[in-house]
Amino acid sequence: MKEKKEKKETKRHYSSLPSVNAPCIELSGNRELLIEGSKGVLEYATDTIRVNTAGMLLTVCGRELNLRCISDSALIIDGFITSLSFTV
Repeated sequence: MKEKKEKKETKRHYSSLPSVNAPCIELSGNRELLIEGSKGVLEYATDTIRVNTAGMLLTVCGRELNLRCISDSALIIDGFITSLSFTV
């Protein structure tokens, strides 16, 4: 019974978080990065990729970086990712 009560409390906690107009970022290890909500690629090199998103700039640094897939609002970067930074 305690488990069910804890789960309900957790759901309430998450539902009360404010909505944020930010990109959805999914990092798989340090080899693949999915960005949903991109507004365009500003810089593209094998060691740095800069992406414009809603209200911030995302800089991905690493080695052998590659834009594997790109669409109107999402992209996938693969390679050896060493850092992510956000500029507001």
